[in-house]
Amino acid sequence: MDTRIGILEILENDARISAKDIATMLDLSEEKVKKDIDELRKEGIIKKFKTTIDWKKTKKRRVSSIIQVKVVPQERTGFSRVCKDISQDSRVKDVYIVTGEYDLMLLVEAGNIDEISEFVTEKLAPNKDVVGTYTHIVLNKFKEDGVVLFDEGAERLKVSL
Repeated sequence: MDTRIGILEILENDARISAKDIATMLDLSEEKVKKDIDELRKEGIIKKFKTTIDWKKTKKRRVSSIIQVKVVPQERTGFSRVCKDISQDSRVKDVYIVTGEYDLMLLVEAGNIDEISEFVTEKLAPNKDVVGTYTHIVLNKFKEDGVVLFDEGAERLKVSL
């Protein structure tokens, strides 16, 4: 196995794991692991170290939305220019080019629904390359970034008939 792939797989699961622990897991020297991680960052393969937070358990309110976008592909650049433009907005967490009726799928997070609405009406709608949108407000999250967000021991609400 490529040791760099092994390091990436471990870091993807736990970004806080120490180089020493990775070295032990992969039977490498700690120095080799540190060197590989530095190279992976310089090469742009590791973009960032991330923590998955269950914001619902905090006092900070967040609204997430999934927005499907139809765009007119541009000659020579396809969807790249519009994707790069949309990606610059801090509310946009993910931008994907997808198959199907819509061309792009966006994950947008904001403090409230009004900010989501503002993004759609002031950022997307005026863009001449955007010809349609379909916005979904996320009501509840059960899994994010591969992490289960629900408590197994939580009691289910009783349904009365």
